[in-house]
Amino acid sequence: MKNNSISATSGSALRYGMFIPLAFMIASVISCCVSYSKAKQNIANDLNDAIFALANENSELWTRPDTISAIRHMHETTHKPLIYQASDVNFRNPSLKDEAYFTLALVDTNNGLHRIGGNKIASDSIMLMPERAPEGLAIQVQAFADCSMASIFYASDQTLPGILFSFAILSMASTLLLKRKETETPEAEFIAISASPSLDGIKLTPMQRQLTRMLLDAPDMKVDKRVLCESLWGNKSNAEESLYTLVKRTKNALAQANMEIVCNRGDSYELRINS
Repeated sequence: MKNNSISATSGSALRYGMFIPLAFMIASVISCCVSYSKAKQNIANDLNDAIFALANENSELWTRPDTISAIRHMHETTHKPLIYQASDVNFRNPSLKDEAYFTLALVDTNNGLHRIGGNKIASDSIMLMPERAPEGLAIQVQAFADCSMASIFYASDQTLPGILFSFAILSMASTLLLKRKETETPEAEFIAISASPSLDGIKLTPMQRQLTRMLLDAPDMKVDKRVLCESLWGNKSNAEESLYTLVKRTKNALAQANMEIVCNRGDSYELRINS
């Protein structure tokens, strides 16, 4: 019963222990998503800085009548805004030069702003108001980056997610090892119990066999003298002398089975099995 209780407690502890690697795994996924979002926002901030610098540098050129006329003509022909490549723009992240571009669109602020769709990372839009143009007409400038998930993930800081993921793997491996060890322990105990010595083949008198069986069945194979005397002879007056004689003769019979009866401080007898 005690072994069953210990096994149940250990099994319950192992089941709850599985929550530790699960918690590390969830924390790793959450921190990975947070790092990915931060990297995406850093790219958007980089685009914002670049578009503001570019707008300040080219605002006069982009608001000239001939530029506005060219943008209007292109929009009437292609129905798309004017697109500039960003290969000559300085970014904090140099790889954006191959992935970013700028758009110039002629919009009417009275009818709402022009919006470019698509799953892209976009900067804030800048409105440039020409001096010689109808009221409400403006140049909308905006930057975009066609970054793949892999490139954003590569640009993100995955140090913490990696550490948490390593902890998840290590804790899971430790839990599985403990579980394996726990499942092997009852097997070993069963083998030890089933391998207890047998009295078959040993020539013993009924009294000698009863004495030996009492010692084998006792905890630690140790029994007090008083208990042996009462069990074997009841209230016999010279029971201790009879016990001494019985033990002496039983020792000789058990010697061939590598078993020995030892007297402990004169108050108990113990059966020892020699390997």
